Amino acid sequence: LKSKFECIGDVRGEGLFLGIEIIGNEKSPNTVLAQEIKNSLREKNILLSTDGPFDNVIKTKPPLVFNKENVDLVVLALECFFSQKSAK
Repeated sequence: LKSKFECIGDVRGEGLFLGIEIIGNEKSPNTVLAQEIKNSLREKNILLSTDGPFDNVIKTKPPLVFNKENVDLVVLALECFFSQKSAK
């Protein structure tokens, strides 16, 4: 997703415990967009959180029973969100 959408700054983490940095113009933190992502996915029953000094890092911390189907669902939901945002 990072290569497709400019609002993703950095992706870091280990395993499925990931942080996705959300940035705006001039690579500045985009707290508002991070909150929109979190709330939009919550409406789809996908729980993510935000963290970081600017609250612009989307955090995933899935349960141990998380499987590939669940990963695909989250990635698809994120991709749909970013595609809709970039189409506006």
